[in-house]
Amino acid sequence: MASEDLVDSSELLSAFKKVRTEEGCILIDEYVIAYDILAKIFVRLGTAFKFVHSDVAEKIEILKHHRTATGEPYLSVQSMIQYEVEKKLTDKKTTPLSGSRTLLRLHRAMDFIAALLDGLLAIKETDGSHIVAREAYNATLANFHPWLVRKLASLAIVTLPKRKDLEEWTFKPIPSLHGDLRGVVDLLKPIHTVVEDLYTKEDLHGLP
Repeated sequence: MASEDLVDSSELLSAFKKVRTEEGCILIDEYVIAYDILAKIFVRLGTAFKFVHSDVAEKIEILKHHRTATGEPYLSVQSMIQYEVEKKLTDKKTTPLSGSRTLLRLHRAMDFIAALLDGLLAIKETDGSHIVAREAYNATLANFHPWLVRKLASLAIVTLPKRKDLEEWTFKPIPSLHGDLRGVVDLLKPIHTVVEDLYTKEDLHGLP
């Protein structure tokens, strides 16, 4: 396996440190950069999760398009949602789809990764990763996937190896790996909370 295919946990941690400002703003440019790295994890989870990676990659490109085409209103998640709510663009049906709808899909996928990493860090190296992966999936993405996708994901999760083997299959072997991943989880949680609260405030969780 080429080393460039593996996730660099220190790079991931460094990227997510830049996403949320001290004032709580979620910067879209930094969010996209960090998510590009995070998305590699889906590829390592088997064939059934590659469609999630493809969907995530597509959504990242949509956010990049909005940022380039419209500029300042898409500087942060907060400004993006305010702009699209005011302009009545949140449930826009034509392409490119709204940033609000796009981010919601990334938000849900991030919730899964955070739960997965948190669960993996809580078990022994010799424990099976499929148990925490199933729990993480059922608590997050499964709530938004149709039956067939849930079935395929379940079959893929069963094949996941022990934690140590999954780590070696996913991340570059650096001494700071576990500390980096703990730091990433600790950063993902407040980012998720900020976005979750924004969507609740504007009643956007039901975007199609």
